[in-house]
Amino acid sequence: MKKATTEKTAPSGRGPRRKIYLLLLLLAAAALAFSGWQFAKAAREQEQSDAQSRMKPGDSPEQPPDFGALQAENPDIIGWITIAALGVDYPITQTTDNSYYLTHTAQRIENRLGSLFLDFRNSSDFSDFNSVVFGHYISRGGKMFGQLHRMREQATFDQITEGTLHTPGGTYRLEIFASVLASSTSEFYQYIFPSPESRRVHLERIREKAVCWRDIGLTPEDRVVTLSTCSYEYDGARTLVIARIV
Repeated sequence: MKKATTEKTAPSGRGPRRKIYLLLLLLAAAALAFSGWQFAKAAREQEQSDAQSRMKPGDSPEQPPDFGALQAENPDIIGWITIAALGVDYPITQTTDNSYYLTHTAQRIENRLGSLFLDFRNSSDFSDFNSVVFGHYISRGGKMFGQLHRMREQATFDQITEGTLHTPGGTYRLEIFASVLASSTSEFYQYIFPSPESRRVHLERIREKAVCWRDIGLTPEDRVVTLSTCSYEYDGARTLVIARIV
């Protein structure tokens, strides 16, 4: 008579649990690799963005850049703006639309931080009554126009009064006179002013809507530059800092 034999079997569920454990390990490794890739990409984009400031040699905002060299690298560079206290020290570009330089540096490298650019409808020599310059709000490190929102604080506005604008045609002082919270579709982006009266109305409108205002004796014969960046108080909100070109 044969003895009964007992077969050993694996505890129920051990195989599926092992597979789930391995899957979780793979997912964790993939997430870690993706995070590392994202971090490296962000660091690379930041370095590319910072490289724009180094396109102008020297430390003095009054020292004009070599526009011959800049435009040899990128003919779309039409100016340079410096407001040191706000971390602004960048070339200004302009092309045939207001989209390209949202995602490209002044060296024409694809980059989410973009570059500063003049509205494509404006005259490239800043001869219009109202020239509009756009730039991203970069909260991390306050790059590009990431510190413009500070100008809506009265104490900061009182301290920061001037900047410098270089163009191939000359160097100008920027006298900051207003900061505004406005919609992206507001009248402050207007670029056609057919008469002195229309310019006077525009200046009065700025004064009425300004969060901070400085009386510098503006007239309809002056030229102004409007610096624009995103704000997040409501959908389509923008922070504007406006200065007279002298």
